[in-house]
Amino acid sequence: MTSQFKGLIFDLGGVLLDWDPKGVTMLSSSHLRLIMHSTVWHELDRSNISLDQACEQFSGIIDVEASVIKESLNQAQDTLAPNTQMTRMLGDLKTLNPDLQLYVMSNISQEHFEVVKNLNIPWSLFNRTFVSGHAGMRKPDLCFFKHVIEEIGCHPNELIMVDDQAGNICAARSLGIHGLLMPEKALTSIVCQELRNLVQSAIPRAEAYLKANSGQHHCVVEGHDVILKDNFAQLLIWEITRDADIIYLNHVNGHVKGHMNGHMNGHMSGHSIKRKTTLHNNVKNGLWSYFYDEPILTTKEFPADADTTSTAYLALPESYLSEVADVHLVLDKMASNRDAEGIMQTYFCDDRPRTSPEVCVNILRAFYRFGRGGDPRIRKTEEWVVQCLENRACLYGNRVYSTPETFLYFTARLYAECGEGVLKERLHSVKEALYERINTPTNPLSLALRVSSCQIVALEPVLYQQDLKRLTSLQEQDGGFPAGHFCCIGRTGARIGNRGLTTALAVKILRHEEGLRV
Repeated sequence: MTSQFKGLIFDLGGVLLDWDPKGVTMLSSSHLRLIMHSTVWHELDRSNISLDQACEQFSGIIDVEASVIKESLNQAQDTLAPNTQMTRMLGDLKTLNPDLQLYVMSNISQEHFEVVKNLNIPWSLFNRTFVSGHAGMRKPDLCFFKHVIEEIGCHPNELIMVDDQAGNICAARSLGIHGLLMPEKALTSIVCQELRNLVQSAIPRAEAYLKANSGQHHCVVEGHDVILKDNFAQLLIWEITRDADIIYLNHVNGHVKGHMNGHMNGHMSGHSIKRKTTLHNNVKNGLWSYFYDEPILTTKEFPADADTTSTAYLALPESYLSEVADVHLVLDKMASNRDAEGIMQTYFCDDRPRTSPEVCVNILRAFYRFGRGGDPRIRKTEEWVVQCLENRACLYGNRVYSTPETFLYFTARLYAECGEGVLKERLHSVKEALYERINTPTNPLSLALRVSSCQIVALEPVLYQQDLKRLTSLQEQDGGFPAGHFCCIGRTGARIGNRGLTTALAVKILRHEEGLRV
């Protein structure tokens, strides 16, 4: 998505410059606040009075000698120092986008500005500086903002302003300028990230991240300093991107080779990427296991599961299917692996009798994908999935999935893929369930699953725009998105996330939004 913004406006004090109140030894902090929030200070900002005149009037306000006040203000100026993190970020943005216009807009008297001009700020980066002492106007006066907008020559919605005062941001936003509040230095990194995401195109950066980390999109486990290499997230990324180059896969024994044209819906690169992808596959029964390497944070022996197996056959391009086990034999094995209630189970073993709504949804997706929606053995599973949806059974996740969005995402896929019929009608309430979740605080990966689900079931875009904005604001400096979490280790509840999966979903989401705007 191309940025609409052409210009950035920055305050000096509290944004580009920091100062230390502790450096003022001759006045109390309460006295400083009194004079800096007085109308006399406002007149000084506008240069309607001189610094000496202002100090005389300050003396009457706080009953302190004018000379002491002036010296205290000098002490405050001596503590001024550039916010190097912010100025470095500006240099990076200007390098990446030379056409980006940078401005300063500050409440500062002419006398004080003469001092500030000599500080180590990269003034050459700025197209122009607007100082209240020169303009005779100050923030939050609307006339000052209108003056700056007119001088810059951009539409207000093409401008971003960063300021440390909420009142100034309010005034800017009232005129259509996009305002960002930076109330303290500790939040500089957050503001810098948001600025980058507002002025840099998100999709190329995210795609570059996926490519740069090809074969390294490992899962992370909260509370554990381990690298979890799995098949499941890799298959999900493959299904979303259609790019074999960025993932890895492994299975129990044996191997099959194949190749594909790997590029994200034609957008991952300017040309097709061909390479041999090796799938280590249990040729005997075509079943897949969650782990890529030896199991970690669980038992030493870990069985194949219906979730990873279903996802494998959903993700594999058609050209691969002839080189792995017969999918219909695999579906038959799933259909016969049912519990006493007739619901298809997660693991292909006798000592882990588990059922999971999310897994059942993915099994059903596989049955419908390969024309087996009429199999009578899946009816009990269908019934249970519908009940879980209607009764919001997964509101808190469950044993192996950490958020309700995972169930809703897989269900949205089933709703879109199962064709017209009874099941689709019964799954229609997934739209209502998603609507209930919109704007609910959650982690980044869960948020991406939610927004993608809204798009899949064709909810009105206006409904999920706040969630979409929240997601795009999370893009990190390297172009990737945070790992978040979507599933968990059953025995401990430790939550699992994957930056590659969040990023792949974000790219697909943003591509979809671009398509809506065409």
